[in-house]
Amino acid sequence: MVFFESKEQLIQVFDAFWSRAIAMKDVYEKLCKSEIIAKFIIEQPDLELTIDLKNPGPDGKRGVLIYGLGPEPDITVWSKSDVTNKFWQGKLKTSTAMAKGEIKMNGSIRKVLGLIGKIKPLYPVYVQVLKDLGYEHLLVK
Repeated sequence: MVFFESKEQLIQVFDAFWSRAIAMKDVYEKLCKSEIIAKFIIEQPDLELTIDLKNPGPDGKRGVLIYGLGPEPDITVWSKSDVTNKFWQGKLKTSTAMAKGEIKMNGSIRKVLGLIGKIKPLYPVYVQVLKDLGYEHLLVK
């Protein structure tokens, strides 16, 4: 199990990752069509992260990344940072992780499954961000 070293490291990775993710026009448009607010409650280190694909942010665009308190989510996902890291690398079987209690979800399972299908093209982007930031030790083999 490889955990993030700090909340700051986790934020650095997700800021870089999300800026690249929303720059992928085809993926961004599909995500925005979902009009979903997804909250991720991550432990070890502790961080609450919300992706708002429903409401426009200060720049008028949807897909805002919010740390801490955010709008009421449609879905909430709880996991430890090692599981979150493994998920975004595409190395986690979500159904197995849920059965083991490694991931807990609240909200519409239909929306969760729809969102997972739309984010699969982002897995290599996340891996590249880890490499670019010099966090190869976080890569799951």
